[in-house]
Amino acid sequence: MDWIVSIQNTIDYIEDNIESELDADILAAKIYTSSFNFQRIFTILCDCTLGEYIRNRRLTLAGYELLREESSILDIAIKYGYQTNESFTRAFSRFHGITPSIARKKRSNLKTFSRISVKSNLSGGKVIMSDFSERGYVVKETGAVYYTQDMDKTLKWFKEVLGWYGQIDARDEDGIGTYGCVSNIPIEIEVLHIAPFTGIHMFKGDALSIMVGFMLVQGIEQLYEFVKKNGWNQITEIVTEPWGGKTCEVTTIDGSILKFFE
Repeated sequence: MDWIVSIQNTIDYIEDNIESELDADILAAKIYTSSFNFQRIFTILCDCTLGEYIRNRRLTLAGYELLREESSILDIAIKYGYQTNESFTRAFSRFHGITPSIARKKRSNLKTFSRISVKSNLSGGKVIMSDFSERGYVVKETGAVYYTQDMDKTLKWFKEVLGWYGQIDARDEDGIGTYGCVSNIPIEIEVLHIAPFTGIHMFKGDALSIMVGFMLVQGIEQLYEFVKKNGWNQITEIVTEPWGGKTCEVTTIDGSILKFFE
C-alpha cells in the first residue's frame, strides 16, 4: 500500500465531508486497513491524530463562517457536529482562545489549522535522513518489548542518547503513555515498509532490570562513541567474545539493559 497516497485521499475525503459524521473505522475500511493501523500511520504522517485533525479543521471553518455569515451560533455549532451552544463554546474557546459570541462581536482574528498536504508534511525528511546518516551505525535485527512507567521520559532518552526515533501511540485518560514504539530508523520509513521494523515496542509497566534487547548492529565502535558523546556513561567497553563477535551493553534510563553485538 502507498500510505502517502492513501492518507492524502483520506484527507481529501474528510475535507469534502467535513460537515458529515466521520468515523475512524469507516475511513480505515475505505483504504482496506485496520482502524488501529490507519490511525497510527495518520498520526505519523500528519503529525496530529485523526480526531485532532477533524476537530481543528471544523473549528477553523466554523470560525470563518462565524465572522463572514449571518447564521446563528447554534446553527454553526450543529453544522460542525456540536449539539449544544455550550459544547461548541467550550471547544471553540479552547481552540481559538475566545468565545464565539465575543469573536463575532469584536470581529477578532482567529486561529487557523490548515488543510494538510502529506507530501509537504514530509518535507522535513532531508533533515531526518541527515541525522540518520550522522549516527554512523545501523541496527540489523531487533523486536524487543520494553516496559516503562514514564514513557515520555524513556522516549526522550532513546532519542537523545541512542539517536533513535519514536512516538507514543496510546495514552490513558490521565495522558500517561501506555504504548509506543522506538526504532533505529525514522518512523516515516518504517511505516512505508521501505525497511522491516527493527525497533522496540514500549508498554506501560514496571521496568525490568535485566537484558531486554539483544540487537545485531553494524558499526559497534560508532555506537559506543555516539552514546559516550551524548553524555551517557552507562555503557560497557566493547568486548571481543569467544565466538568472534563484539558486544557491549547499554543500561537505559529505566535500569534495563540493551545488549548490542556485531
